[in-house]
Amino acid sequence: MELDTVLALARRRGGGLVNVGHGRDPRSTAAAAAFVAAWAGTVCAVVSWPPEAASWLRQACRFAGGSPDLWVIADDAASWAGMGRRLVAQPQWRPGRTIAFSGLADPALPGLVGDVDGLSGAGSDGSSWSFFDGRLHRSDVRSGVSTVEGRWS
Repeated sequence: MELDTVLALARRRGGGLVNVGHGRDPRSTAAAAAFVAAWAGTVCAVVSWPPEAASWLRQACRFAGGSPDLWVIADDAASWAGMGRRLVAQPQWRPGRTIAFSGLADPALPGLVGDVDGLSGAGSDGSSWSFFDGRLHRSDVRSGVSTVEGRWS
């Protein structure tokens, strides 16, 4: 369900060319590989990053580069925090053109990384979420329930 929602969000956003990035834990690696295998468009780059690094600059430049239509991320908030801070500083990366798996659906993410408004993704149950005004908004279209979590940034 989660992969189906990520794919649907990416198609809805008009993604043809995508860069895919992931943490190095088994769950994130598998999610990224599943997306790459299922994506009907072109994958320009697949970039992985460790949870701890000196700067993440090399990975952030490679992931943000190449002018893709979209970026897709598979990681959890704590492991992505360092990479996310570095990515937010890359002028070509846009959170509003980024789709993520459920691991980044954490209301603490803006405090860990910075401005991620527009970043959206899929919940593990197939629901969707996005960040807007520094807060995490979750939506379940099947039940019609929407919730807002987090503090204003």
